[in-house]
This record gives sequence, C-alpha cells and structure tokens, in this order.
Amino acid sequence: MIKRIPLFLALALASAAAPAQTVNCVAAVVNGQIITRLDVEIAVYFGLAGGPGAEPGADPRRAALDALIDRKIVLDLSHEARGVSGEELDAALAELRRDVGEAAFAAGLRKFGLTAADLEPYLEERLLFRRALDVRFSQSLPVSMTEIERYYRDIYAPEQAQRGVAAEPLDRVDGAIETRIRGERLAQQTSAFLRDLRNRADIQIRKDCLQ
Repeated sequence: MIKRIPLFLALALASAAAPAQTVNCVAAVVNGQIITRLDVEIAVYFGLAGGPGAEPGADPRRAALDALIDRKIVLDLSHEARGVSGEELDAALAELRRDVGEAAFAAGLRKFGLTAADLEPYLEERLLFRRALDVRFSQSLPVSMTEIERYYRDIYAPEQAQRGVAAEPLDRVDGAIETRIRGERLAQQTSAFLRDLRNRADIQIRKDCLQ
C-alpha cells in the first residue's frame, strides 16, 4: 500500500485531482512519502485523523497532520497483517457514513471532488495503523490491587467528592478502575512508542502549507 513517488510528481497528481477551488501543497514528507494539504483537509472534514497523540483544543489541521505522520511511520516499520479485505473497507466506509451523517458525507464528497471509493485509502491506512498498534501492545498490561486501591483513594474518590456525589465502594468499581488504569498506561506506552519512531524517521514538515 505504501508507495514512494517523486515529490514533484506526487504534488502534480494531487493538485490535478483536487477541485479548482482547493489550494493544494505538500504539508509533509515522511520517509519519502507525501502528505498533502488536501489529505489533511479530507482527514479533518471526515474525522479520519483521531489518534493517540491528539490533544483537546489543538489546531485541527495540525492535529490531523500529526496523526497522518504517525500512521506513515508506524506502517513504514511494521510488517504485521498488511492486508485489509474488501469487506473490512466496506464496513469502515459504512461506519464513516453513519458517523458523519449522509448529508454531510455527500457534501464532503462534493467539496473535495471525491467519490466514496476515494476515501478507501485513508480508511485502509487507519485500519492498518490500529492493527499494527494492537499487535504491538496485544499483551495484557498487568494492574495490581495495590494500584487499584491507590487510584481509588487518590483519584476516583476525590473526583466524586468534587462532583458532589458519594464514592461507590471499592469492590463495586474496582473493575472500572482497572480498565481505566490499563487504558491510561496503554496511551502512555503508545505515545512513547510514536515519539521514538518520530525521532528515527525522516520527517519534513512544510508549515507554510497549512497557513
């Protein structure tokens, strides 16, 4: 799926495919792979750019670019389960249509001069990215009872008090707390993994492109 083509050719093809009113340019080059402004705009509009590193309140286009960069570097170094079936793509596209809403989905296709099939490469990359992370972090992250008790005492109970409600007994919320701890730990490990990959990747970001 990942292909490298000359920079001038990639930009020319991307610009030719974009509607006349859309200004396109190269937003980033990641290990020789091109991410265009059009890629970023499409990812933002259709909600295709959420990722582990996304921060609330961040500029949506920069957050989308960061997510697309993360996908490129992970898929460039990962060799696990590279294929996505037609059934998976159909399901992902149907889910996207539901999430965006039929009217907004159709409006987005018109806005960017796309067909629904043109979104499949973005969906495929997102599916493969998630799969690569799942394979890498598939082992269960152990959480001890001591950690659960500490979380209950230091975080959960104060949160409930701040909301003005009584804290549930530990034995009724220990499972939810364990899931929460594991999720936070997974997010931390994923972020560290992506930072390490970024440090070793050849990434050129063209900041002027998104202005």
